[in-house]
Amino acid sequence: MINGLKVRKSSIYNKNETFRISRSKFSNFYLRCKLCFYLEHKHGLKPTPVLPYTLNNAVDQNLKLSFDICREQKIPHKIITNYGLKNVIPYQHKDLEKWRQSLRQGIQFLHSTNFLLTGGVDDVWTDTITSELIIADYKAQAKKIEDLKPENYWSNPNHEDYKVQLSFYKYLFEKNGFQVKKTAYIVHVNANKDVPFENSLDFYTSLIPYETNDKFIEPTIAALKNCLDSDSFPEPHENCYQCTNFLARKLIFDGYIPIIKKKNFFIIIKERIILLLSKMTNFILKIFLKWR
Repeated sequence: MINGLKVRKSSIYNKNETFRISRSKFSNFYLRCKLCFYLEHKHGLKPTPVLPYTLNNAVDQNLKLSFDICREQKIPHKIITNYGLKNVIPYQHKDLEKWRQSLRQGIQFLHSTNFLLTGGVDDVWTDTITSELIIADYKAQAKKIEDLKPENYWSNPNHEDYKVQLSFYKYLFEKNGFQVKKTAYIVHVNANKDVPFENSLDFYTSLIPYETNDKFIEPTIAALKNCLDSDSFPEPHENCYQCTNFLARKLIFDGYIPIIKKKNFFIIIKERIILLLSKMTNFILKIFLKWR
């Protein structure tokens, strides 16, 4: 039988022990629903499982193999040279494979809050002149070419997570004593959807720069710590699917909504409140008339 609660003690926050905060946990707290974050890490509620992106993972692995060849030869990758980056080659380091393992290790930093901050980076490059590191992350998608222009790519609200990701990685490397360039890159592998399938996909690769900003990280860590230390439930995110789904289920179980899919959820909530207020008003009116 499936258990809806976590069983590993290390998965549940204990303020007296070191608690692992991965890049994805950090992003979930910063960008998504704080109530879901609190329920998962304070009370051990399992999140809704997500299917693995196996095709994306395959592209990631192929890119890593390709960049690793250039890393071994200490030469720039053609993706780097095609976009005019000078004096940039894949970075060689004995811990690179550890940094890439997001689930088990990753690049780590023990924060003063006793949070072990971790992140699994796809790749790290270096400027051979300044010796600064450059953070790179691989993305495999299928977008319109116009959407890959930096100004369009970064104005997409769905890419806020990528901004946090690149900035968080930069923060972790700097906390480990490395000098890191502010500009990070997305290596974007874009599938062409307009070509008939013949046992292969036609890809277009582009390099999308981003000026990282890690000023929000320390305040977010402090807020995250306060959230987990508190015994009060935080407010849910207004666009949280899991929270609204839970409320909708409760309303269905209460027998209030026979066919919820035909109405907007928030209209239903409004109707529910109006109904309750109406009942309260009638009740008070009856009491008032009785004692006149």
